[in-house]
Formats: sequence, C-alpha cells, structure tokens
Amino acid sequence: MLHKPYIDKVADIHQLYENTINNGIQDSLSIAIFTKTMKDWALANNDKELVLEAELLKAYSYLFIYSKAKPELVQNLIDVAEKGKNENFLNIEERAAYAVATHYWGIKNYEKAFVWLLRSAKILENIKPNNYPNMAAHLNFIGLCYYYFRDYKEAVTYLKKSSELKKTEFNAIEVTSAQNTLGLCYQNLGDLDRSDQCFLTIIEDTTSSSIWKQIASGNLGYNYYLKEEFEKAIPLFEADIAEALIQNDYGLAAGSLIPLADIYLKQHKYKQAKQKIDDARKYVKQSGETDRLRKLYPIMSKWYAANNEPNKSMAYLDSSLVATKAYNEKYNGLQLLRANQKVAAMNQELEIEKLNAESQLKLNQRNFIISLISLLLLVSILGFWFRNKYLLKEQQIKEMALENTKKALTSAKIQLENLRLKVREDNNKITELENMKASEIDEKLLSQLKSKIILTQEDWTQYQNLFKEVYPSFFLLLLTLYPNLSQAELRYLCLIKLQLNNNEMGLLLGVSTNAMRVTKHRVRTKLNLKIQEDLQSFIQALDEKSEN
Repeated sequence: MLHKPYIDKVADIHQLYENTINNGIQDSLSIAIFTKTMKDWALANNDKELVLEAELLKAYSYLFIYSKAKPELVQNLIDVAEKGKNENFLNIEERAAYAVATHYWGIKNYEKAFVWLLRSAKILENIKPNNYPNMAAHLNFIGLCYYYFRDYKEAVTYLKKSSELKKTEFNAIEVTSAQNTLGLCYQNLGDLDRSDQCFLTIIEDTTSSSIWKQIASGNLGYNYYLKEEFEKAIPLFEADIAEALIQNDYGLAAGSLIPLADIYLKQHKYKQAKQKIDDARKYVKQSGETDRLRKLYPIMSKWYAANNEPNKSMAYLDSSLVATKAYNEKYNGLQLLRANQKVAAMNQELEIEKLNAESQLKLNQRNFIISLISLLLLVSILGFWFRNKYLLKEQQIKEMALENTKKALTSAKIQLENLRLKVREDNNKITELENMKASEIDEKLLSQLKSKIILTQEDWTQYQNLFKEVYPSFFLLLLTLYPNLSQAELRYLCLIKLQLNNNEMGLLLGVSTNAMRVTKHRVRTKLNLKIQEDLQSFIQALDEKSEN
C-alpha cells in the first residue's frame, strides 16, 4: 500500500479494516500496537497519506467496537478529518467525515449527523468518481438520510448522482440500490414516468442480480397500481410475492399483497381479495412491520363493506385511522427530535460562549490592575464584543422559537386540510356505495357510514380552535362587522372557507343538503349580499380586509 493511490489499494484497505476490528474485539491492545507499527513504517518511508490512514484505522476501529460505552471516541475521527483537510488528502477527510456522520445517525443525533453529511457532500464535490470507489455508497447514505425524513427532492439530488455512476465490481450493488431508491423518491413525488424508468433500468440491466430485478419489478407493479393499469400490475405483484417468500422477506411480501388485494376488490373478485388480505395480515405479523397496517386496514374495511358486514367495516376504518395517526406521530416525533437537537446545540454553544466570556472578563480584570489605562479600553472592547455575541445567540434562539411556532401553524393548516380531504374522500366512498347494486349493500350500512362522518361538538371545538389559529382575524372581523350571525352561521362560513360544498357540509354536520341551502340563504341575507355576489368572493374580500 506504500505510495499507492487510494483506488489501487481500496480492496486491501477494506480487508485491513475488517482484520483489525476482528482482532481488536479479541484483544483491544492489538489495535494500538498494529496501527503504531503501520504509522512508524509510513513515516520511515515518507508516506504522509499512509500515516493518516493508520490514524484513521485506529480511530475507526476503537469507535466501531466501543461506540456504545465510549461515544466520546468520535472526537478522534473528527481530528483525523481535520488533518485530512489540512493536508489535502480528500479520501481520508471524506471517509472520516462519513464515519462521523454514520456514528451520529446510529445514536439518533440527527442534527449532528446532517452537519457531517453536508460536509461529506461538499468533499465529494471535489473528488473525481473514477478515483473514489466509495462514491456511490457515500452518496447513497446522504440520499437515504433525506429519504428517511421524507425530503424526497433533496434525496433525489444525491441518489441521481449515484445512480449515474459507472458500475464496477466494487460499487455495483450501491449503484443498483441508488436506482431503486431514486425510483421510490419519484414515486412519492408523483412522477411515475421517471419512477418507471428507474425500475426498468434495473430490470433491463443484465448485470443486476435476480433479487434486485424482483424488487424493482414489485416497485414497478406498484406504479402500475397507482396508474390503475391493473392487468400489468398483477403479474408483477405475484412474482414479487413469490420471490419475497423464497427469501423469507415477509415484509416485502405483505407490501405487494396489500395493493394486490385492493385490485381484486376493485374488480369485485371478493374471494381472491380476502385471500390476499389474510396473507398480508399474516406476513405483517411475522415481519413485525406494523406500519404497513395503515394501508391494509382501509382495504379490509372496504372488503367488509362490500360483503354487508358494516360493524367490521367500521371497526377496521377506525383501526386505519389509529394506525395512520401512530405512523404520522412517529414521523412527527423524529422531526421534533431533530428540532430539539438543533435548539440544544445552540443552547450549548451559547453556554460555552457565556462561560468563555466570563473567564475572559476575569482575566481582563486581573490585567486591569497591571495596566490600568490600556487594559480598561481592551476590557471595554472585549466586553462589548462578547455581549454582542451573546445577544446574537439569544436572537438565534428566538428565531428558532419563531420557527417552531411556524411549524405549529403549518401543522394546524395540515389538520384543517386533512379534514377537508377526509370529508371529500368519505363523501366519494358513500357515493360509490350508493351506486352499488342493492344486493351488495343496504341502507343500514350507508346510514352507519354517514353517522361516522358527523362532527361531534367536541370535534367542532377542536377544529374551531385550529381554524382560529390559522385564520386569527376571521372570526373577529366577522363578528365585528356582522354581530347578528349565529354560531351555526359562523360554522357554515368556516366550512365555506375550507371549500366544502353543500353536500359535504351536510354529511359533516349530519343534516340534509336542503338544510344547508336554507342556512346559505339565511347567511346571504344577514351579510346583505346582492344576487350576483357569491360567498366565496365575500370571504376572499374579508381575507383582504384582515390582511390590511
């Protein structure tokens, strides 16, 4: 490895790290002994890069083995990254930065992980892919971290670079993985044509393994499912399920069984749909991937509804809401954890700055006795400077608090939008059931479904509070200009602002469409609207007044 470029020794380095860690697990002292010998040999032969390689090997091996007991060992890797930067050995700096990022990600310190991921991304921009075999793996990790936080657009940036790299024996799996994850990003972004192309690239590549081809086929099948091209989707799902069961990947099997069950349900093949539902439920339990239940329960609800079992249908509809809420809370918890980590990091920096300021102030006070006039000026300048830094940090924390307030406002807007979408979706479901044959569903089921949609007083109070949070001036301005409006009429105007139609409002409030028309007429009369004026225009004009 002496005086060789990294690309020519990468396989040997990989083996070297594996052997050193395995030996270190048996005898931790062997790491220090071996890396010292390696460093001395490199120094004797004037190979500065190999000197840093020995330091990186030592730092990485100890952190790999003792990261849980001694997480502070990560500082040794940080030191190596700085040395790599100062001595312009980019592959050393990048591999150290990558190791630091993976360490922080592993202990769920996401804010510090992203700091090092961004540093890694900048380093990679200055490295030629042909000279750095790890390029695909490192780009993939950055992309997957953004994917984990549902930042699909940012993930595409890195996964696209990785997917376009020339395949080699060293990086083939990583490049294929990037192509697949890139397809999933486009799928989540709704760009199904680009998503199709990513999966087809894997399927048509003769160098791709059979497992990757099968995974890509299943993902392509899901795209066809989203496009409602069911005849194309079915054989791909069936093949994906069969291969997943061979590999004992029950989570993957469940992932394809769920949309396949939905396809059969839409084709009125209820027996086949039930079989796929039962299989999916079994494999979700075996895999432990309970997040998949948020997609399975709505299909089970529709199956029981189609088979005239309203109680079970409603039970699984409730279960789907619980599962979806749990899934969203898990994601929101991650976002909140990262936000709290950012605030904690800033508070820590502020405390350090404060302690430094106090220490410096004491030193200046002591020196003031020795050099009264000159140090008086110096103390004044330093005190002003440190005070400004302290105030700047406080301002940054206030801005962080403001950002969290904005996130809360965004959350309230999302909940209102979810209400609107849920009402619209439930209305469509009821319309769909009403259009079914009389033999397939009865009026009792329809009545039960409709009653589930109706807002209770507690529900309305909750959404009214959200509404006031998002549109704080709306109620105040309405009551100021039109004090004779009743609570029912105010509620009607709120639902109009959410862009619900009379039929949807009727379902939500548990009244007829005619009753909503009567309310509309009464509201128009109290608002003194002319015949040619509509309520949407009135609300828009009211919004403009509140902004002014």
